[in-house]
Amino acid sequence: MKTNRKGFTLVELLIVIVVIGILSAMMMLSSTEAVTSAKASNIVSNLRNLKTAALSLSIDSGDLITSSTTVTTLFNLTKKYLNGGTNIPDIGQYTIVLSTGADPTAASWFIKHTITGTEDEKAQIKTKLKGRAKSVGLLATPSSTSAEYTDGDEVYVLVR
Repeated sequence: MKTNRKGFTLVELLIVIVVIGILSAMMMLSSTEAVTSAKASNIVSNLRNLKTAALSLSIDSGDLITSSTTVTTLFNLTKKYLNGGTNIPDIGQYTIVLSTGADPTAASWFIKHTITGTEDEKAQIKTKLKGRAKSVGLLATPSSTSAEYTDGDEVYVLVR
């Protein structure tokens, strides 16, 4: 009995399709995790870069930051510190917040990032930021005595 088989049986094809489906589902889960981790890293990186640029500007030219300073003004003033203006993040998600407190001469100012996206994306990004809050200096509110970031659509970093 000589059988001359050409091709695969239906069972073999179904097994291969199921294995490919399982592998692709695993890849989708890990890629979603990587995307949210990258977004959280981008937020932290932008906040650090803006803080460093603002401090450099303050050292080089005195305190130019006042209550009327906008984020656009800050970005324009700090372009030379942000890799020639090529690393400027989307300014729509960032705001400058001044906190004067009891002593107006000792005003602190913060850079605020507003987390955007779907509710699921925001929840995942918040979890990533919460894990990095202590080491990076992310705050929950614009106050120099504020607790570190734990949850919320806004995250702050103290500049001065």
